[in-house]
Amino acid sequence: MLLLAACAEPQTPESYVAAAKERFSERIAPYQDHPSAQIIGDLGPPDQDTPTKEGGRKLVWERHDSKTIEDKVLPIVCTVTALTNSDDMVYFVMAGGNTVYCSEVFAANPS
Repeated sequence: MLLLAACAEPQTPESYVAAAKERFSERIAPYQDHPSAQIIGDLGPPDQDTPTKEGGRKLVWERHDSKTIEDKVLPIVCTVTALTNSDDMVYFVMAGGNTVYCSEVFAANPS
């Protein structure tokens, strides 16, 4: 039996971040146009839940950590924000912060 090893392209920091961004986008995209109960059920209670002047809600989840690089402790943060309309349907979801950390901390598939 002949076994062939798959040759992978070397991964650059840019390709690693791009892959993390794509995974994370795929993770949060399904919440758009769905009731807020779905994202709350998957991510847990938001750290902030405030009403909007349009009658909807602004839901924010924050995760904080740190990494030590070259003897320096660097904070890393990920924030997911979802906006709902007056029917409590999510019409906008975005993330901010460290892309790789976001893809790791919010990586679990919804149950």
